[in-house]
Amino acid sequence: MFLLVMRHGKAEPKKPELEDEKRKLTDEGRKDVEYVAKILPNKPSRILCSPMVRAKETAEIVARVHGIKYEVVQELLPENVSVDSLGKLVKEENVLLIGHAPSIEEFVSELIGGGRVKMKAGAVAGLDVEEFKRGGAKLVYLITPQIARKLVES
Repeated sequence: MFLLVMRHGKAEPKKPELEDEKRKLTDEGRKDVEYVAKILPNKPSRILCSPMVRAKETAEIVARVHGIKYEVVQELLPENVSVDSLGKLVKEENVLLIGHAPSIEEFVSELIGGGRVKMKAGAVAGLDVEEFKRGGAKLVYLITPQIARKLVES
């Protein structure tokens, strides 16, 4: 099965007066997410995202580009992300999961059997998943906003 995993777009900086859960995407973050969504080699069949505002805004942009809806799930909150919990949610091809660093990067790293995958804000990884377990997937691609921007603007 093919799986898409995305880190939310660039968000406004942390501030003492602003709850982390309510941080929004910056204008640059919105544009980056749209660029990445436009060049995805695999159209998402379903979008699942964290309940945090910046993840929902990322999901809204990708959903709009691809003409589908998104769902908010607690399993994509940083403290809940695991191969087991997310494996129970993904039953079809081309599901897109939208979460946060470092938990989403750790999820990808574990699924491919190790290493240290780093994803810039707005980046998406494409994975060929045989089983939801450590080492049960292969990383097929990693698209950064910088790459997407160059492709869309050229």
